[in-house]
Amino acid sequence: MKDYLFNLIKKHQYNISIYTEDIFERRCQEEIIRSDEDNSSFVYIEFDFETIENTLGNDTNTQQFWNIFMETLSKNKRGDDILGFLEHDSGIGLLLLDSKIEGWVRLVGRLMQTASSHGFSIMDLVIEKIVRPIVYPACIQDVKAQEIEKQEQ
Repeated sequence: MKDYLFNLIKKHQYNISIYTEDIFERRCQEEIIRSDEDNSSFVYIEFDFETIENTLGNDTNTQQFWNIFMETLSKNKRGDDILGFLEHDSGIGLLLLDSKIEGWVRLVGRLMQTASSHGFSIMDLVIEKIVRPIVYPACIQDVKAQEIEKQEQ
């Protein structure tokens, strides 16, 4: 899938860079530190290659998903968002910097709009059923609240 994505970016001359696994992991760690220092937030999203392929059922649908994904990012990518490969190149991670869940909601709307323009009606199988955005630091606050709740019981 990695080669497919690089070829797709090259073919359409998308202005998209995908960090290697190591660099992406480092950028995620740096963003956690920056968010803590600045009291800001970001959204972290994972797109697992195998799960997406299994959900969509075949290579044609999977390739169409990635075509739409890259086209949407190319048209709507903010300059400070970060895209990178996950551990063992198992998928793609996306950081929407200085954003909260509303940033993810806007991106979903754009993905669904692009999918609709291509007649790809099964985009929601991935976006709504598989992908779970994590908002930092809200996710940490939620975990702490759950821990306190358990201690009180």
